[in-house]
Amino acid sequence: MTTAAPRRTKTKAPGVYRSISGKFEIAYRDSDGRLRFQVVEGGFEAAKAARADVVGKVRKGEAVRPSRLTFEQYAETWLAGLNKRPRTLDAYSYQLNRHLLPRFKRRKLTEIATNDVARMVAEMQRAGLSGWTIGGTLTALSGLMRKAKRDGLIATNPVGELERDERPQIDSKEKRILDEAEMGKLLNAAGAFRPLVAVGLFGGLRLAECLGLVWEDVDFERGFIRVRFQLDRQRQRVPLKTPESRRDVVLAPQLGQVLREHRMASRFKGPGDFLFPAPDGGGHGHRSTSRGIERAVERAGLGAGVSSHVFRHTYASLLIVGLKLDPVSVSRQLGHRNVATTLNTYAHLFEQAKAADEMRDRLEAGFGHLLRAQGRGELTSAVTIAAR
Repeated sequence: MTTAAPRRTKTKAPGVYRSISGKFEIAYRDSDGRLRFQVVEGGFEAAKAARADVVGKVRKGEAVRPSRLTFEQYAETWLAGLNKRPRTLDAYSYQLNRHLLPRFKRRKLTEIATNDVARMVAEMQRAGLSGWTIGGTLTALSGLMRKAKRDGLIATNPVGELERDERPQIDSKEKRILDEAEMGKLLNAAGAFRPLVAVGLFGGLRLAECLGLVWEDVDFERGFIRVRFQLDRQRQRVPLKTPESRRDVVLAPQLGQVLREHRMASRFKGPGDFLFPAPDGGGHGHRSTSRGIERAVERAGLGAGVSSHVFRHTYASLLIVGLKLDPVSVSRQLGHRNVATTLNTYAHLFEQAKAADEMRDRLEAGFGHLLRAQGRGELTSAVTIAAR
């Protein structure tokens, strides 16, 4: 009679085993004193760390009770308990319904391992999905699993165990910036959306900030647009995302004239009325506004990839390259969280402006004396001779 091979064998670390499949398992007593075995992704060191973490929680009196809950059951509870902005909740809901529930819906939380997450990333990449889309999906999944770990339902967050090369690569393509000719074409083709496009190009406001503006936010006398609120996707005027987004944007005289004319032509002129209202006077929807901008871009012949966020990048370029403003001033006008965000986002523009200034200085220092020394006639003769 042959004896079956043991299902798992001990290792030199207490409570850490090597299963017959080659994977590592940890053994521990949960909060109810029940002996639990759990497979841990990764090597021997990962298993030791996972056991130390869960044992430490039990000793501190934290709840550690591995659950039979499915991913779908816990996802509903997790999403309902989040205290996030409506747009963030919408994004998480989309990631769950589009990418996560179809894959993990009936799986138990305790069964979802790092290899499953890595496989999901690889399949999304093969399907041609962008790094941003995959990264957003991982953010939602990690948030859910992190909460499940804190609730004592799982020992480790499988997303946190991903290797660097298993994570999506975010495409950092150079940002599209409109030149003067393209800006002119777009403004001419924008039609009813011309005032909104003008605020984007020459004020750098985010689309939600533009749609949240009311007339009392525009100080024509002092020359400022006061950004205090934004419009969410339910067409409600809500506070800004961060305190730094609250700012006074300089109102150029020409933009002020565009807005004065727009106000005169509008049926909604009161201090509390929206600058860019829907036909009923309420806030204009994000989706319909974006479609209007897309049609204007198409009429202007600017090609793909031009959105309201391109207007913001174009405005940043005007400040950095055109006006040579310092990073602090640019950051304040754009409403960034801090100056580091501005520098990281527009490093290439600051470098471009600095390089251009240095080149002008060096050209003047090295060759300016030649231009100053020769008269107009001598220069003309030199050019003529060189052309022969």
